[in-house]
Amino acid sequence: MTDMAVRRGAGMVGVVAAVGFVVAGCGSEQGAATPQPSQVSVAASPTSVDAEAKVWDPCSLPDSAVGGVGLNVGSKKKDVAGVDFSGWKVCEWKDSANLYSLALMSSEHTLTESRNQTTKYTDFTDVTVGGRKALQFRPVGAASDLACYVSVELPDGSVDFHLQNRVSAKNPPEPCAEVTRISAALVQYLPAN
Repeated sequence: MTDMAVRRGAGMVGVVAAVGFVVAGCGSEQGAATPQPSQVSVAASPTSVDAEAKVWDPCSLPDSAVGGVGLNVGSKKKDVAGVDFSGWKVCEWKDSANLYSLALMSSEHTLTESRNQTTKYTDFTDVTVGGRKALQFRPVGAASDLACYVSVELPDGSVDFHLQNRVSAKNPPEPCAEVTRISAALVQYLPAN
């Protein structure tokens, strides 16, 4: 296996694991995610709500903003490994120097739900990003030194900025400092509170 394949695999595993955990972890706290047959209607009513319609799409960030923080606009990938997780909208980029990847994961989950994931995350710190409530944290285990999250509160949930340094990157940035810098620069493009 080539060094490039190892690096690509390691970065994607981190994003897939993060979204997979959050989808499974937060979903189980809210109850069953799939509708029961009695809840399904044939015609949409004016009072029905599409949960995904309220979730902000991070791929809608302007290319100028993405490039302005040092990300490679051409590396943009929607979803996780081409998979759309119900209730989540995900977009990922690599930095211009190819030292790390940055995934933005938007959902209706709250900062409190993120904080309650203590078996998977650690080092929770309340922060403010562009005047908004936010939470900084790291994954538990070996990836702790390579990755950091900043979860920013949105009107209908939150968006997680997840920075994952490449395992083989030479002199990568400190992940929490870098993800904080990027989230502070991009927070102006998030939905208004």
